[in-house]
Amino acid sequence: MSSVVELTRALVRIPSESGHEEECVALLADRLRARVVGRNVIAVRGDGPRSLLLNSHTDTVPASDDWNLDPYEAELRDGKVYGLGANDAKGPLAALVIAFETAEIPADARLVLAATCEEETGGAGLGTILKELPRFDASIVGEPTFLTVCSCQRGLLRLRLTARGKSAHASRPWQGENAIEKAARDVEALRRLPLADAHPLLGPPTLQVTMIQGGVRTNVVPPLCRMEIDARTIPALDNATLHRRVRDAVESDVELVSERFVPVETATAEPIVQAALAATGASEPGAFGGVSDLYHVRDVPGIVMGPGRSEQSHAADEWIEVDQLERGVQAYRETIERYFA
Repeated sequence: MSSVVELTRALVRIPSESGHEEECVALLADRLRARVVGRNVIAVRGDGPRSLLLNSHTDTVPASDDWNLDPYEAELRDGKVYGLGANDAKGPLAALVIAFETAEIPADARLVLAATCEEETGGAGLGTILKELPRFDASIVGEPTFLTVCSCQRGLLRLRLTARGKSAHASRPWQGENAIEKAARDVEALRRLPLADAHPLLGPPTLQVTMIQGGVRTNVVPPLCRMEIDARTIPALDNATLHRRVRDAVESDVELVSERFVPVETATAEPIVQAALAATGASEPGAFGGVSDLYHVRDVPGIVMGPGRSEQSHAADEWIEVDQLERGVQAYRETIERYFA
């Protein structure tokens, strides 16, 4: 059994839902003789002026009720490792650790590994320990991309809309104002809202009403209706601009829930992108479909790349292919060595 498979299975056997990563932290800190900050592990190789950050996360989402397997058994079967977090992101993390340990780096290089907590919940992870890290010039964020080199990711904007009406008996609707009808007009206004042309890698921005709640009783004209909006933004339409457009388009009150995850894009010509493309044999980068910790290190060139399939993230009976894990180590190691060449 390869070392990356052994480490992946060891990590999967440790329950580490967001906020409860201590045992994973202890395993990695002992293995790497690393420093622990909160529930984050920081390891360093070399002390040269050129520096590269490797990052992935130790936390997982909870296991859903539709699991058929033991989420923590880390069963190895049919060329796959099964278990909670095997794909997102303990497999990518294990591959980064092996690459960190085994990559050949020159005397003027420094390799920094940050295994961080609470990525799934946006808590006390990478964004909170940046000042504790040595300076770095570029980054690789380990997430399951099937080893596609992702040089960009969309932003995330969350809004809450509240349509306000006036209650009345349903048999006398003229005495009130139906908040649900006002909300319906706003949903249609949002559907017609002009956004932006598609980004060549990220595609178009999106805006979706994902939750709606309103009404008091079946015989009461509803005085209130709330809607939740999930919007994914691109560099041509950033969070602040889309927020303003929504506010101008609707009758409802608009409350900002979250806009901190802005779009991130690294130019294809950057050395970290070119090193990863050469390492994986790809000609062009792709785009990461979700939101990752690349956001926290957006001030330097960076990529998202890792073994595993995005559709397995958070899935019941989650798995990652052994072949992907082993290819992941090779891709990470070669990217590191090419970057420092």
